[in-house]
Amino acid sequence: MIRTMRKAMALVLMAVAIISCGEEKTPSRDHIPLIKERLARLQEGVKNKSAASIDSVLSVNILKNQQSSDSLLKFVYGADGLFIFESFGQPVIIYTDKVAKVEAYIMDSTHQTERPVIFTFTFDDDQWLLSKFERETTKPDSL
Repeated sequence: MIRTMRKAMALVLMAVAIISCGEEKTPSRDHIPLIKERLARLQEGVKNKSAASIDSVLSVNILKNQQSSDSLLKFVYGADGLFIFESFGQPVIIYTDKVAKVEAYIMDSTHQTERPVIFTFTFDDDQWLLSKFERETTKPDSL
């Protein structure tokens, strides 16, 4: 009888442990289309070389990283401005409820995957805003 009660108590404790481990909730899938929309707006701003359009998706925190719409345009088009930008290709979104990383490639019409980039978006005031961009260093990069 005592053995059965101990087993039952152990099962209850294991169930409580499993349930409490699950308290970290999975981020809402509703964020995915919002993040994709922000990336599309960013892409359009870059494609049109419109600092004002890019600014509309930037977080004020991007300034802490010493970045801006102008630095993003220089990053994409190069110091000489001769790169022919077409899109941010093959995006992969990894996110929580507050931070999203988008791994993509800066692509021209040849669709080469030689210029990997990571965009970091933060969820601020009910919207996703770009807070950082950086060259992806774990993937091959021709620059």
